Amino acid sequence: MTSYRQHCPVSAAAEVLGQSWTILVVRELLHGNSRVSEIARGVPDMSSALLARRLKQLAEAGVVTRLTSTGEGRFALTQAGRDLAPVIEHLGHWGRRWTPPPRSGDLKPNLLLLDICRGIDPARLPREKVSLHLRFAEAPPPRWWWLVLSPEGASSTDTDPRLPAVARIDCTVSALAGVWLGHRTWQEILAERTIRFDGTREAVRNTIGWLGRSRFTGSAPMVSASNRMTEQQFD
Repeated sequence: MTSYRQHCPVSAAAEVLGQSWTILVVRELLHGNSRVSEIARGVPDMSSALLARRLKQLAEAGVVTRLTSTGEGRFALTQAGRDLAPVIEHLGHWGRRWTPPPRSGDLKPNLLLLDICRGIDPARLPREKVSLHLRFAEAPPPRWWWLVLSPEGASSTDTDPRLPAVARIDCTVSALAGVWLGHRTWQEILAERTIRFDGTREAVRNTIGWLGRSRFTGSAPMVSASNRMTEQQFD
């Protein structure tokens, strides 16, 4: 762990959190992921050895604690770790405001869909379990993905869940990321046909309402505006 050898509390905090991947590991723990495999899903490019090392360092710093388990390792945030929630939230808002849109090479369907699922409000989802079928035209395999939606929440999978599909979405990863992060509007994306829907008008309206936008856009999903827009697109 880097030592800056300064008295400043910012320096002391940077010694704990400034190592590569550490902030993202804390982000995953704040999302409620306690198992190592769950944490790893959100940081797929991080090696298992490095993840284990970062968790050990966070435990030594008093940010996380290892839960007693006979099976897979599980970790939980301490009070010190939970106090990082507003810090991570502010970093997200800062990054959305002051950094450019993600580069196409940094976009991965699995991580984008994971983020979208985390942001979906379960209270808005249909009462019966259904799926949304997505095909990413320019992405490397797997290109077919499904979002499974139910009152319990949303999840993504690259295996057909064998559920009624309310709509199919053909898109590029950059187009979906752009509208999710608020860099583009649904009207712009649909006009460009970088996102195309196959479904009824009602299904399209519902889908846009379900997906919403990232909380880091700084505003709630504009469902009423989306409804008016889809009326125009389908007329």
